[in-house]
Amino acid sequence: MSPSDLPPLFVRAVAFLFGTLWGSFFNVCIYRWPREMSVVSPPSHCPACGANIPPWRNVPVFGFLALRGRAACCGAKLSPRYFFVEVLGGVLCLACFERWFIGVPAGADALPALVESLLYFAFTGGLLVATFVDLEWMEIPDEVSLPGAALGLMTVALRSSPGAEEAAVGAGLGFLVIQVLFVWGYEALMGRRGMGEGDSKFLLFIGAFIGWQGAVFAIVAGSIQGLVAAGVLLATGKPLTPTRPDEDAPLAEATGDEVAPPQGETDAEEDDGRLRIPFGPFLALGALEFLFLGDRFVAWYSESFFY
Repeated sequence: MSPSDLPPLFVRAVAFLFGTLWGSFFNVCIYRWPREMSVVSPPSHCPACGANIPPWRNVPVFGFLALRGRAACCGAKLSPRYFFVEVLGGVLCLACFERWFIGVPAGADALPALVESLLYFAFTGGLLVATFVDLEWMEIPDEVSLPGAALGLMTVALRSSPGAEEAAVGAGLGFLVIQVLFVWGYEALMGRRGMGEGDSKFLLFIGAFIGWQGAVFAIVAGSIQGLVAAGVLLATGKPLTPTRPDEDAPLAEATGDEVAPPQGETDAEEDDGRLRIPFGPFLALGALEFLFLGDRFVAWYSESFFY
């Protein structure tokens, strides 16, 4: 069977719904991994009142809308992150199937197209989880980067690009550029690290999936877009350092995860007046740009900044 044998509208609808289901799981990962909690046990429940969350209230997107952003058991307010992550999960899955399943030449075998679409959705899902964790915690979970890099390298033969050599070079180059220059090198020169080791492991993951060109593009594009964002934050007086959640605040899981806790104060030792914004989201953005727009973005960046 070929992908062209299936109605495109049907494929798009299934892909979006499938992505929202995983988006619900991504919300669980975003909350639990930074807190060193299992994503399997306990099942969804409300720590604020102890009630279990029944499956029909865990329906992605529609569950949040039906509950009007509040937990059904106790009325606690839910973070809008649930809704956005679930929708983004659907959009990313749809985009992957649009390119690697619906967009394949007529007559192509459906199974390789399906596998490649799912692999790239796993990659974009990892980018999504890392982005939201880094925005909230200023760290990128190893649970995304290390297994993700292994998956990218092990499945090279199941993807149309990059090749095995390019993926291996991309993973190694992505890791070493950040680790040597911005972690070890910067610390040796300035006495403090310019970036964290989580960023270097994240580039390991990115390079394993989109090769050395994608890793380099993610670094360059992410740096430029990060500087623009920092400039906007400075100009508007917005906070530059994310504040971690109050660990003692009551939480409640619904539509897959917890109620957004009140934001705690930033550690005084970390709040030294320096510009501090998470870099992971901009690396993820650059990786997505290269994955879906590749050549066009490379040409645009080259013309805009190097000529």
